[in-house]
Amino acid sequence: MAQHLIQSADSSAPVARKVIKTTTSVCPSCLTKVPATVSEEQGEVIMLKRCPTHGEQRVLVESNPDFYWHADAAGKGCGPGGCLFNHSCTLIFEITEKCNLSCPTCFSASSPEQQYFLPLERFKQQLDWLLEHGKQDADIMQLSGGEPTLHPDLEAMVEYAFERGLKKVYVNTNGVLLGKDPRLAERLGKWAGRLQIYLQLDGFRDQTYAQIRGASGLASIKKTAIENALSHGIYVLPVVTMTRGVNADEVGALLQLALDKHPLMNTVILQPAMYAGRYDNDQTMRRMTTGDVIDAVEQQTQGMFNRADFGPMPCSHPNCFVFAVGVKREGKLMPISRYFPDFESWGEPGVADRIARFSDKMPQNLMEVLAEDDEMVDSMLDLLASDDSNIDWSDYRNFFLVGIKPFMDQHTYDQDRVDKCCVHVVDREGLPVSLCEYNTLRRPRGIQ
Repeated sequence: MAQHLIQSADSSAPVARKVIKTTTSVCPSCLTKVPATVSEEQGEVIMLKRCPTHGEQRVLVESNPDFYWHADAAGKGCGPGGCLFNHSCTLIFEITEKCNLSCPTCFSASSPEQQYFLPLERFKQQLDWLLEHGKQDADIMQLSGGEPTLHPDLEAMVEYAFERGLKKVYVNTNGVLLGKDPRLAERLGKWAGRLQIYLQLDGFRDQTYAQIRGASGLASIKKTAIENALSHGIYVLPVVTMTRGVNADEVGALLQLALDKHPLMNTVILQPAMYAGRYDNDQTMRRMTTGDVIDAVEQQTQGMFNRADFGPMPCSHPNCFVFAVGVKREGKLMPISRYFPDFESWGEPGVADRIARFSDKMPQNLMEVLAEDDEMVDSMLDLLASDDSNIDWSDYRNFFLVGIKPFMDQHTYDQDRVDKCCVHVVDREGLPVSLCEYNTLRRPRGIQ
């Protein structure tokens, strides 16, 4: 990395800057694509970009350089239809813009006033076309919104997805209807083991939800939604929007809840808040990053997971998803991902082959991948090195995964990451688009 000296914005003293890479970003004011430089400065990773019209902007990308990985972009990229060439770990259908909440942090700006619903027949046509044009191996399909449980054809969409051979379907929900109407969980329970609830769960305090979701009384509703789903054998995957000064102190309790409900809750996804859609926040230099989330997990779990446990998923761009894995046995959790090869070694002879084989065989949905044998770490490492393409993952029942998904917005947009994206939203024309690109540059507003 090149090293330069720059002037600090609030001091005359020069600041050392190590240039990590150059990339393409966007101006947050006019959304014009502009060149950007990513550098390490004073122990942080900063993106610097300049728009000819709106001038220079500096934004925090990562608070800890240890959790920022550089990888060369590859592939055709995700221009219009470009993500058709990328593997889809997750394929997202936003089936409505209508919602029963108006969250201040909503990246899709959904609300009760919105009236768009994806027609069932159009959903079937779009799914059919995608499956016939390279997406038949998509790991997960998510039905999202808005609030998908408001869609009158939600269950018909779930049924059709399974008829077409999809193995995992998530319903991305705020849990309000699920908490108020136990009959919804009863109806969805007929797909228990295949259908999962991707539940917006930001904490346990009403004040947390008042600030993040703009509504009162949600804490008890979320609790009831979990109970309703679990009572019918439906897996619940908590998704936490992490916001500095609001709910970052609740992450330890959220992980403990999942451990207590394991195995029906055995994955937790932590998402640092992104400034997209309705969420307008000028604290771009104080935003939570992957490193901040890892620190919170380490501090609030008494070291159950530590920094050494977290690393990139062997798929997509290394800064797009970071995870730690443990195995729960006899009430105790043993971290095992600290024994995986470091990302920096993935290109070395031998390691690269192991990672490639592991990526090909590892289900992206680790809910299915959990171990019961006595030598759990040895077993997992054997899987890394194994040449057997017919491993029966159903023998592995006790994994517990903590994932960190730092989505990009107009401030942190990095074309390198978009080009290697594997989380794709289906746009109104039925084409798969990087979710971060869609939110930043292409999301429609109220189009019927």
